[in-house]
Amino acid sequence: MKVLWSRLAKRWLILAIIIALIISFLQFVTLTKIPIEDSPYTRWLSIDSFNFAPIVFFILLPIFSSLPASIMLKEDYDSGLLYKWKLQKSIKQVLFDYIKIAFITGFIVTALALSANLFSWFMILPNIKPDNLLNKNILVINFNTLFVSLYYTHPFIHAILSIIFAAFWSGLFAVFVTVTSLWVKNKFAAACSGLVLQIVLLLFNNLFKLPNLVSYAPADFLHETAPTTNISLPVTMIVTLLLMIYCGVMFYIDQKKLINL
Repeated sequence: MKVLWSRLAKRWLILAIIIALIISFLQFVTLTKIPIEDSPYTRWLSIDSFNFAPIVFFILLPIFSSLPASIMLKEDYDSGLLYKWKLQKSIKQVLFDYIKIAFITGFIVTALALSANLFSWFMILPNIKPDNLLNKNILVINFNTLFVSLYYTHPFIHAILSIIFAAFWSGLFAVFVTVTSLWVKNKFAAACSGLVLQIVLLLFNNLFKLPNLVSYAPADFLHETAPTTNISLPVTMIVTLLLMIYCGVMFYIDQKKLINL
């Protein structure tokens, strides 16, 4: 693991963080007069349903989460360097190290960008709880927001949980790209596989609708409040579990492939 960290292309990690930060701070470009009843909890990126920046951020999340480390496995496989690691450790441990570094870097990129956006709003607006009457314009309701009661009673905790969940999915996308990359010939195509999955789910979500228009696309349910659709905790958990299962199955398949290296 230490060797992989030392080989991590720091410029790609820095570039991913910069891209995520730029997109998250595009929200401030169109900043105009703010209503007196607003607070960070009603204006930060993940709760914002009125600007384009949050939509772009969550759609492109698979790309900047995968930039730092998700292609390392494919690069080392193509170069033959993986054969060297195979002589020093078990294939299972080697593969797990690649997955760990991909998940951690993906998690960090999104967590930093969302946290920076949230805490920037604390420098602009007062730390006051949202009110379901005064702030009814943001339309935080059970159909588009998970744990609505927590949002109104402990909005900071709700926001932090939202950041953690989005960062977890960012790491999951990075793992998805890592375990899939061995089966994609082109390195660029492999790096974009997470974004392809995101777009496919968005397209399917429009073609094959669930009851009550509940979305199963991460670009929708990773927001603290879904901007244009409804979300459901069971559906969100099922989609998360399915991607985790896919990554687990591909880990096993990759392991079999690498044993014969």
